[in-house]
Amino acid sequence: MRETVDAMNDKTFELYMKYHLAICERPDMVGVTHHSIDIVKKN
Repeated sequence: MRETVDAMNDKTFELYMKYHLAICERPDMVGVTHHSIDIVKKN
């Protein structure tokens, strides 16, 4: 993760921090991950 953040330009880092801080301030988002799994059924 560190390498990804370090590689961000100023604009991208600013957007990332706005998102990060918005999520950190929301109690309803505690424990939510950025990962998901789709379960599909082939017909």
